[in-house]
Amino acid sequence: MGYARNRPKLLPEKLRLIREHLQLDHAHMAEQLMSEIESHLKKQIEIKRHWVPNFELGKHEPDLLIVNGYARLAKVTMNLIIDDAVSAEAFRKRLGKELKHKKKVGQHTKKRVKA
Repeated sequence: MGYARNRPKLLPEKLRLIREHLQLDHAHMAEQLMSEIESHLKKQIEIKRHWVPNFELGKHEPDLLIVNGYARLAKVTMNLIIDDAVSAEAFRKRLGKELKHKKKVGQHTKKRVKA
């Protein structure tokens, strides 16, 4: 007998939140994902534009490469996307904040070096 894993129930909503945060329509999100994955893996991958709404509606579950692409574009960890213990509201609040935090850390480091 095979093992049936639990699918993340909040995944579709979190993927939609990422796309909306990036202010992209479905077609442009597919393009951005392909570009991100290709630049990271140095490998061609096809993501059809109709897949994005299917991911967001829970009709089709993206593979890990695509989820990882979403994570890199949103600048969040993959764990935040797939972990149902992280609510959609908490996830929405985290979008974009990890990048801002990294910038602040870098700015503080530069100030210390100059001092």
